[in-house]
Amino acid sequence: MRQADALPPLVREFCEVTRLPHDPFAKAFLNRCRSRTIKVNGRFYKYFQSGSGPTVLLVHGLHANLGSMVALAEELLGQGYRVVLFDVTAHGEALGATADPVEIRALMRGMYDRITGLHAVVGHSLGALWALSAWHEGLRAKALITIASPSSMLFIAEKFAELNNLTASQSNELQGQLQGCFGADLWTAFSPLEAVRAIDVPGLVIHGSADEYVPPGHAAELHAGWTRARLELIEGAEHFEIMETPQVRSIVSAFLREVG
Repeated sequence: MRQADALPPLVREFCEVTRLPHDPFAKAFLNRCRSRTIKVNGRFYKYFQSGSGPTVLLVHGLHANLGSMVALAEELLGQGYRVVLFDVTAHGEALGATADPVEIRALMRGMYDRITGLHAVVGHSLGALWALSAWHEGLRAKALITIASPSSMLFIAEKFAELNNLTASQSNELQGQLQGCFGADLWTAFSPLEAVRAIDVPGLVIHGSADEYVPPGHAAELHAGWTRARLELIEGAEHFEIMETPQVRSIVSAFLREVG
């Protein structure tokens, strides 16, 4: 577990999180859930569960919190599923100051090991990247769904450089520092494309045609590399707004019914 002030400045900025509080809609949902606690690397994280039946783990993305998954959770509860939600490290009400990918992977693995009878995992944006990077031998789930997921970790570093107007030299420096902090194998260990090539469960790749943050080509790459996956492109959907579209909720619930 790394202290934020121990990270190089560029890496610290890359890992900084815009922490958003739970909105009233999310709070109302959580009030109807049972809360549990898990300890990972000396930190305690809270997760919430509701319903009965097959268990679906929902993983939000960067600069969000579990609230972004509540609309989908409500849909799945109505379909007879049990849902589990949590705030990723440094997001929402979770401890931590930065989105350390190694810490988040450890948290994901802890969640996988804690939840018995896991039926499916659904991840939005970087939530899908984190969920895929933590997928490990011995995990039993019938299906995995990605929504607006990047196909590579390197793209995230390049996107950060673009949004922050870094020079080519600064971008290269950032990439080198990220490898120094999080491992020389960072780009493969946290690559969704590498992960899906080794995952032998049915998959659903959902993406918005109007996604300007993660272009739809990423979905095409994931689909091409994932032998048991289906691709669903939501016309006109954008990167963050896609989680609020009724199409996503109906496509996810229909797919989960198909896989049994």
